[in-house]
Amino acid sequence: MADRLLDAMTRAAARLYGGEAVSELEHALQCAELARDAGADEDLQLACLLHDVGRYAVDPSLVLDNTEPMRAGPHARGHHEVGAELIAPWVSERVAWCVRVHADAKRYLCTTEPGYVGRLSSASRHTLRLQGGVMTAAEVARLAVHPWLRDAVALRRWDDGAKVAGRATRPLSAWAPLIRHCFDR
Repeated sequence: MADRLLDAMTRAAARLYGGEAVSELEHALQCAELARDAGADEDLQLACLLHDVGRYAVDPSLVLDNTEPMRAGPHARGHHEVGAELIAPWVSERVAWCVRVHADAKRYLCTTEPGYVGRLSSASRHTLRLQGGVMTAAEVARLAVHPWLRDAVALRRWDDGAKVAGRATRPLSAWAPLIRHCFDR
């Protein structure tokens, strides 16, 4: 599984990340580096590295909230859901939960933090609509009590900051040992 995942990530270098100026791989590496630089633990770094795995490592017809929704099949779901299910057998529950909830963390921040939605890129505002828009008060209340909400919000903020063309990061090969540790069991 590790080889398949690393291959999918390598191929993601050739695909632009939605409407952003970086590739899918550059985005993943930048997000993981931001987490690492902030002192996040290994699990949260891994969640950042893999948070968009549902965008590039699965059949695109399974993904509803990509930038080309006409490609989505009748049973398509959000990339965060598909990605979390893909990696769940190999990663900790916390990593899979953070991957699953990173789109909801965007919705949460748009609802609870004045001005947050205005700081989103146009591509993130577009996917916000596809992912359900701002949260209802009941959705906010349910998410607010989760013990890993802080991690999902941190991932979301790093996700937002991981769209800088030309930003230097460590190569994917530097992250391969962590991926192999989890996925070669």
